[in-house]
Amino acid sequence: MGSTLTVDNIVGATAAASVKLPAGSVLQTTTSVSHGGYVNTNSASLVASGQIATITPKYSNSIILIYYSATFTSLDNNAIGGTVMKFYKSVGGGAYSVVTSMASSAQAGFLEYNSNASSYNHSVGTMMVSDSPATTSAVNYQLYLARNGSSNNAAVQRDWGGAHFHLMEISQ
Repeated sequence: MGSTLTVDNIVGATAAASVKLPAGSVLQTTTSVSHGGYVNTNSASLVASGQIATITPKYSNSIILIYYSATFTSLDNNAIGGTVMKFYKSVGGGAYSVVTSMASSAQAGFLEYNSNASSYNHSVGTMMVSDSPATTSAVNYQLYLARNGSSNNAAVQRDWGGAHFHLMEISQ
């Protein structure tokens, strides 16, 4: 003979909001992909690219793994130019600030290097870093870029495969 269990409401430690997965578990992922066009700058200072991915952490102690992949382009009249990139974040709609693990001014984050004087250089690049935003509010992550060199332009190309921004919340 079979049994039937009917439940109208589950409360307490077994409720979905109370269940905590083991440390290292992926809690959620978000993806932002853009195609076509490019973002271009000739600034030696980091500028916003407009390429943004957003995640709202489930727990304030989670780590966010940030992964970005795109084609980067630089043009320089010497062989020491390139494109410098870092991630910045905005928590709960606030001002953007550099992701803490990339805060050192000497750390480029990612550097696309042009070794071909007076020519365009195209590089497929990926950048991955972790962040601890310590919030359960929405966090916007944005790629910032700058030229590296005296007279080049730096660009993120989205024509060739797109620009891919992935965020993963990892439980602690």
